[in-house]
Amino acid sequence: MENCEVPIEILVRVLGGLQQIIYLLATVAEKGTVKQRFKVPLEMQQRYALRASIPQPGSYTLPIVLNSGFNSHLGNYTEIMEKLEDFFSSLIHSNFKQTQDIFPDSKLRNRALLESKRILPKAGENWSLGFSLPDRPELNLTNGSTAYINGWLNQESSEDTVMTVTGELIRIDFDKRTIVLKYPPTHQEIECFYLEELEDSMIENRRQLIQVTGQFTLDAEGHPTKLTDVTRIEPVELSPIILREISWLERKLICKNPLRLIPKMDEDTSQLFVVEEPNIGLHVFAYTRDDLIYEINEQIVMMWDEYAKASVEDLASDAQHLRKQLLNQIEEV
Repeated sequence: MENCEVPIEILVRVLGGLQQIIYLLATVAEKGTVKQRFKVPLEMQQRYALRASIPQPGSYTLPIVLNSGFNSHLGNYTEIMEKLEDFFSSLIHSNFKQTQDIFPDSKLRNRALLESKRILPKAGENWSLGFSLPDRPELNLTNGSTAYINGWLNQESSEDTVMTVTGELIRIDFDKRTIVLKYPPTHQEIECFYLEELEDSMIENRRQLIQVTGQFTLDAEGHPTKLTDVTRIEPVELSPIILREISWLERKLICKNPLRLIPKMDEDTSQLFVVEEPNIGLHVFAYTRDDLIYEINEQIVMMWDEYAKASVEDLASDAQHLRKQLLNQIEEV
């Protein structure tokens, strides 16, 4: 972050998600359960409201405390903040057993995992989230935990029956817990059965392209006709991908000038994210934005090894041009 500044959208996203996780931890501490859609009682909102202090110099350091008007009477304060620290640690170290211990109720746990995805950097965002209690080491959360969270949310589904489809959200039935998605390749409506904790994200993204992940039923031509046990509902994110560095295994490539890539949906099916950058011969596609960025990194590293590190005499003229373009824009450290 430059000049101790942070985009408002990111700040709102992180603090809003953090508050929701505190409410979930407070529900566990007070032995609460979730039988219907999770709704925070007004009294709990007052008791466990986070308050932000004046930012401190640094990356963007923001002191936060639980509602100071209640702290002197709040016996769960220390326990909840330590549980928050433990929860973040479980995400960093992919320790699902620890996550289960913190959130024994599966509905609360799934909601906490979804809120965690909300506060983590999205694929391609070049920032991380640090969290520390007084006199304790800082925990550093990155978008590397997102893949583990997705795996945990999908853990009860067999791997060969899970897919992601993209379409327009056109109807929601809260009583039946179903949504109806218009699927572009067939122009058919697909009924999807969702988890209660996904309702907020559906309301936020109504009437636009969204991606739904869950177990599916296929027709004779291989198109999905029904989705059950939906675990993820996310908007289609087509904002620019800004690449400053590519980390691959134990290697790192640095872009001399940030590489700005504009994703789009493929014209035929609207199911694939596509990125093209002719200057360096990049053409990548994937079903999700996260997978797209993974493929971009992999292809750039592959091209670097195949062309930039090759001897000029061993390359044809067009490959020599590509080699020059790569060397002009990228260096390995």
